Amino acid sequence: MARAASGLCRALARRGCEVVVVTALLDASHPLQENAGGVEVRRFPGPALLRRSLLPWARGLAAFLRGELRGCTIAHIHGHRSGLAWTARRALRAAGVRYVLQPHGTFPDHQQRRVAKRLFDRCAGDRIVDDAAALIALSEAEARDLPGPSRVIANGVEPPAPTLGGGASNARRVLFVGSDRFSRKRADVLPRLLEALPNTQLHLVGSYDALLTSLRHLDSRVQRSGVLSGQALADAYASADLLVHPAVGEAFGLVPFEAALCGTAGVVAGGHGCGEWYGRAGGCVVPPDDFAALVAAVRARLSNAELGCAEADAVAHFTRRELTWERAAEQTEGLYRELAPA
Repeated sequence: MARAASGLCRALARRGCEVVVVTALLDASHPLQENAGGVEVRRFPGPALLRRSLLPWARGLAAFLRGELRGCTIAHIHGHRSGLAWTARRALRAAGVRYVLQPHGTFPDHQQRRVAKRLFDRCAGDRIVDDAAALIALSEAEARDLPGPSRVIANGVEPPAPTLGGGASNARRVLFVGSDRFSRKRADVLPRLLEALPNTQLHLVGSYDALLTSLRHLDSRVQRSGVLSGQALADAYASADLLVHPAVGEAFGLVPFEAALCGTAGVVAGGHGCGEWYGRAGGCVVPPDDFAALVAAVRARLSNAELGCAEADAVAHFTRRELTWERAAEQTEGLYRELAPA
């Protein structure tokens, strides 16, 4: 959500919009106020116990908004389950300023913190959603999850840093970028995938715990790199023969598109926003939680490099044309103008 908000706000600023971002101070090394890429950023400290919880709060935010909103045309709230969103909603209602709400795929509980989310929604979250002048969904799949009509505007995908290129290897290298969140990422299929493809190596990028235990008997075929970004992540994409992305419940999903921009094809599970956009781009999409289909698709692309290259080229071309922050900003600004013509 933070990456998406940053990319969108910078693109809106390039279009001539005056953009002010207000958010919580999550890292003491960050300044309380700065201009970043033409965007004014104000960070507000909050109680340490709430800093990275479901309910991040910010001291001084309400008073700042009361003054700032006098010159505000429209507001854009990213995510609805936070003390920040609740403070903003109250200030916006008092000032008579309309707002757009963009949940970024967080409206369903995704079987995580279900009780806490239900309680927050009953007390505040439902009112934040109901009072929004418009909802923005990242995909048709997310739009179906939302309680009212929404405008579908995809995220932009920023091209990764130039890569060093892949190295030659006798074993096929499959890349997985994600985490141990089995309910969404479906990383639990990886041990079975390696067992079904004995001449394949697995490269894990991200933060893992329980998954490493289940892969212990296959340790000689697994490379672990931790969380990567920038040049290191781009090199991981480029050095892989194929990306596997069996995740479900993602409203958009950056990883397969970033991989394609580095020349690496992917096999993506369908049934959600990531599969929706990836299939539209010309990539390989298999039914969600269909292990046989996943193995067959991976095997076909590892044995036929030309097939994967053609799909990666198609997805990369689509991404450069359709999934840009400039396009997202244009569509978002169009929605702003509909809601606040002046």
